[in-house]
Amino acid sequence: MFNGIIFYKGKIKSIKKNEKSFLIGIETNLKIKKKELGSSISCNGVCLTVINTDKNSFEVQLVNETLNRTTAEFWKEEDELNLERALLPTTRMGGHFVQGHVDCVTKIKNVQNFDKSSTWTFEMADDIEKYIVEKGSIALNGVSLTVASKNINTFDVALIPHTIELTTFGNLVVGDSVNVEVDILGKYIENFMEARK
Repeated sequence: MFNGIIFYKGKIKSIKKNEKSFLIGIETNLKIKKKELGSSISCNGVCLTVINTDKNSFEVQLVNETLNRTTAEFWKEEDELNLERALLPTTRMGGHFVQGHVDCVTKIKNVQNFDKSSTWTFEMADDIEKYIVEKGSIALNGVSLTVASKNINTFDVALIPHTIELTTFGNLVVGDSVNVEVDILGKYIENFMEARK
């Protein structure tokens, strides 16, 4: 479990493919100790397992299920990723509960820049439309954001310069794809309501 508050970025330094998976080497200032092997880390909103680590990098493994459901299939060497450690019971909750289980991939439709902020418009697939609520939470590439507005087939989020600087949003342009995870609370409510019918 994560909360979508990004303090670290990493850069992909190697991609190795075998018959069943990809091994991704990520260079970062985020220190992961040997005793933390097997721990979870969010990479652009995808919950992955650390399988190897050294002084300035770590390695994760991606299977076909992950590649088919996320932007990971497009990752290449030198790409930057948003990184977040899994939550501890003592972690300050600055964002919202993020599982790292990507619901879908969407595309950036438009970016409007203002004096001290920007509004980003994203495509809204039919299967996630009911979970997107104006002023509700959403995770895009692992970043906890607030839905500024909901329109027909699109939704908007507002970003401040601080968020763009600390995350990979500064590298993105119109047409790029991002990982989407809707708020888990909406899914639970829907499940409870279906069970009562």
